[in-house]
Amino acid sequence: MTAGLLWGLTGLALLDSVNTATIWIVIVILLGARRPAPTGWMFMLGAAASFLCFALVFYFGLSFADSLLEGFTLWLRRLLFAGLAVALVVMGVRRLRPRERKGYALPPWVNGWSALPFGVLATLGDLPNAFPMVLAVERLIAAEIPAPAAVTVLVGYTVIYALPSALILAAGLAFNAELRDQLDSMLGSRTSGTAPPSPRTAAACFAGAAASLAVLFLWVG
Repeated sequence: MTAGLLWGLTGLALLDSVNTATIWIVIVILLGARRPAPTGWMFMLGAAASFLCFALVFYFGLSFADSLLEGFTLWLRRLLFAGLAVALVVMGVRRLRPRERKGYALPPWVNGWSALPFGVLATLGDLPNAFPMVLAVERLIAAEIPAPAAVTVLVGYTVIYALPSALILAAGLAFNAELRDQLDSMLGSRTSGTAPPSPRTAAACFAGAAASLAVLFLWVG
């Protein structure tokens, strides 16, 4: 396990941690749950546990596939960067047009008991955005890291992934009165109304797509 690999995996985990879906759901729980503390922590437990389970299943499944098919991880890496480039182009085109913002509402059945499976469902629904974790697993296998060490790394990866949402939840519970108006304003500005076109965001998406293609042809290919 080299320092460069650890830093790279940490960067991927930090990128994965900026998970807007999980963060917004935590804010909705803080604002709308009858008992935000147990509901919020059980949601986080469900989200983090299911994320780790998926990472482990993917790691062992990909390890098995790579042992049967030579070069499997290389083709997966190519597919990942090609898919990322396409996704960024689509995102950039969408940012050039006005779009209705999606609202977040807490389902009425979510409470301190049902928040755990709700966290599992939310994480499963957000798996298409798990590109950094998939790339992290691929890097572990390509570097031939032993399974016990890889599992430990994935546990640490999951902790970093969940940290921002957990910190927001803890701060919201500790300073509910002080932060409630700010959280409500943030949620309203991001999840209601129509978002205007954003040429800067579109340009950043197109630049990211170009960088993904460069990595695909210069590093992966």
